[in-house]
Amino acid sequence: MTRILKFGGSSVGSAAALRRSAAIVRGELPAGGLVVVSALKGTTDRILEAVAAAGRGDLPAAQAQLSDLRDHHGAVAAELGLVNNVRPAWGPLLARLDQVVTGMALLGEATARGRDAALAAGETLSAHLAAACFQATFRDVREVMRTDARFGKARVQLPALRAAAEPWREALAGGALWVTQGFLGIAPDGATTTLGRGGSDTSATLLGEALGAAEVQIWTDVDGVLTADPSLVPEARPIPRMSLGEAEALSAFGAKVLHADSLAPGGRAGFRLVVANTLRPGASRTEILPVAPSRAAGEVTSVAYKEGLSLLRYPAAAGLEPPLEAARRLEEAGALRFGLVSSPAGTLLAVRPDTPAAAEALADLEAGGAERESGWAVVALVGEGLRADPVAALRHLAALGHEPVGGLLTGSSTVSIAFLVPESRLGDLIPRLHDRCVLRSPEPA
Repeated sequence: MTRILKFGGSSVGSAAALRRSAAIVRGELPAGGLVVVSALKGTTDRILEAVAAAGRGDLPAAQAQLSDLRDHHGAVAAELGLVNNVRPAWGPLLARLDQVVTGMALLGEATARGRDAALAAGETLSAHLAAACFQATFRDVREVMRTDARFGKARVQLPALRAAAEPWREALAGGALWVTQGFLGIAPDGATTTLGRGGSDTSATLLGEALGAAEVQIWTDVDGVLTADPSLVPEARPIPRMSLGEAEALSAFGAKVLHADSLAPGGRAGFRLVVANTLRPGASRTEILPVAPSRAAGEVTSVAYKEGLSLLRYPAAAGLEPPLEAARRLEEAGALRFGLVSSPAGTLLAVRPDTPAAAEALADLEAGGAERESGWAVVALVGEGLRADPVAALRHLAALGHEPVGGLLTGSSTVSIAFLVPESRLGDLIPRLHDRCVLRSPEPA
């Protein structure tokens, strides 16, 4: 069955990185398969800065960013000896990118549709270079990745994707080795769209579902999924095998592993999802399995956290309508919602304002009377062992001692328990929880 490898920007960001990735492709796909690549590291930021400058009408600044982009790509291609291989494809792509950005500057407006068209150039430049380096064939993902017309955060139309992917399925099953872009799709009118946050990983897993893949590998710069953030917990260790539910909970509560949208296709299709390190291909990997591995009752697999949260408090007299409307408005503006807790004492809304629009909406809600507290974080204990022994979560919370907990967040997941704490306590609390709840638990199965 087909196997899919996905390489992020750091895995294709330089000539050395591309050579490492090429060796991985040769080792992992000797009988063919599909490789999904992101834009070269830094490319997306350069394009977004060019688009922003063009939207202000500053064409020289925009063109300076594009010049840097061309120079960087040219230098990587030259170091690999592949300039002549990629020039025929790159020439029209770079010309089109220049036209799009120049048009924005003339209008003094950067639309979401135009931004997606510009970003597509970065993904496609990378895919052509990777195809040449891997001695594979480039195929444009827009042949199959059908989406709606929500530019910047398009939703994939699964039945249309499956139908369009049938020729790909047959060719890959026959031994073809192809390279394609991540992050991109095509709207019903033929316009280019992007999938938004986590789009490249999501592209890979959606293609895995559509193509009936046995395995999708996500190659990044860490040794799989770790039991905690190593910047806070040097003793953090890779988790060899974990359930889809554990991965979804870790993603929801801040672990920098995979975006939640990239996990759903594996749950529907049942393929194995692997996270591995491009810098250390022989190191530990994490397998994310559709069937949960065996865990001891009460065992915690990982401790996750997300900082930068704000709490909005509403008195009981306000009822539920104001906090629900606030949650809707903030999410539409790009905020991440981590909890909505209602009690006889009132309602608590925990959000992270990840966009300027969300920050502005939060300020407006505060000005409108909501009580706001900044500087909070959400911490989660995650593990299938909690499903087997739900009371264990309460025992683990004893490790908190007299910590100033802002509230417990008990969602639909039975494999996690989360709570709110001041950001200032993370440096001490996360290592303590990891020692108490992970290191002193049985080894992960």
